[in-house]
Amino acid sequence: MKKQKFFALIFTFLMLAFAIINAHADNDLSDDIAAGEAQLNEMQSLYDEMQNKIDELEVNKENLSSYLASLNQSHDAAQMLISTYNGQIESKQADIDLINQKLVEAESQKSDQYEAMKLRIQYMYESGDMDIVNVIMSDNSLGDILNQAEYISKILEYDRSKMEDYENLLLTITVMKNQAETEMQNLNTLKSEQESVISDLSALMADASSNIKRHQEQISAAEQEALEYEEKIKKQKDSVEELKQEESRRIAESISESIRESEEASRRQALIDAGQKPEETTAFHYVPQTDDLTKLAAIIYCEAGGEPYEGQLAVGTVVMNRVASPKYGNTIEEVLMQPYQFTPVGSGRYAIALAKEPDPSCLKAATEVLINGVRTGKWLYFRTVNNIVKGDVIGNQVFY
Repeated sequence: MKKQKFFALIFTFLMLAFAIINAHADNDLSDDIAAGEAQLNEMQSLYDEMQNKIDELEVNKENLSSYLASLNQSHDAAQMLISTYNGQIESKQADIDLINQKLVEAESQKSDQYEAMKLRIQYMYESGDMDIVNVIMSDNSLGDILNQAEYISKILEYDRSKMEDYENLLLTITVMKNQAETEMQNLNTLKSEQESVISDLSALMADASSNIKRHQEQISAAEQEALEYEEKIKKQKDSVEELKQEESRRIAESISESIRESEEASRRQALIDAGQKPEETTAFHYVPQTDDLTKLAAIIYCEAGGEPYEGQLAVGTVVMNRVASPKYGNTIEEVLMQPYQFTPVGSGRYAIALAKEPDPSCLKAATEVLINGVRTGKWLYFRTVNNIVKGDVIGNQVFY
């Protein structure tokens, strides 16, 4: 008897090992996981390259911003110089205007002096004061004659001195005017040079601003692309994780099934050893319970109401295959109420659908499966197509 138990344990162990190996071989998810992880690594590499590109663009943009700031400072300095030159030009123009006014006044005074001198000479000539002979031959005393000659000489000397003064004044004012105009010309030249500098700086600033804008656009585009990579990486990680979970689930189910088969074989062997005949396994036959048809139609509506009729039959088939399996409960109610199996049951949509009139198409599918015994496959699972889980695709769902 102990020997039989030993062989039973060996058989169970071998069945478990076979189940693990078989799960990997049958499901063949390892290659999919490896391919998914390779794709994930490639996405991560592209994402890292994009981040490096963003960093490089940010550095270039920062350098351009510093360069633009220095151009702005130079531009402001040139503007300040122009403002200074404008003030000096305005002041110099005021000086020139004043000099011109003095020049006009001096020329006017010179002209007036010249006219006055001409009148005096004319008067003295006409009055006889200028005739030296007549003065000498006059009856005046010698003292009077000398006084009169001295008087005429002083008048002439005065006029000549005044004319010289006005000539010197005019010369001085003209020199001042020439100097002021030269300074004005220099100031205008300096101003023009700074205006040329400002023009060049403005062109450089416009070019730098354009480059900064272009870099910002490239940064924004790269950041958007990086966000898209982040989203793809997240989805890919979820896909790989889902594949791993699916692989683990299939291995666990295979192990459970192997254990059940091993236990069943041990039980049958024990009956044979005891001289009893094991009962023959009969085909599964389910007797519908109250409201089973309504319940099945409701879950078909929740899971495949928008799918083709073949998809509705497939969902009903999965439910009944689970009822037939020893792992999910023996009735439709028990199968549907198992935790984390049918999302609409947990969310409350199933209860809402159950309270309404059954959808005609879903009710027809439920009748075919439950009453007429139609089974369109041996599936135990289904989900929305995600290009990860392999199986029979019907509409937007994959059955496996």
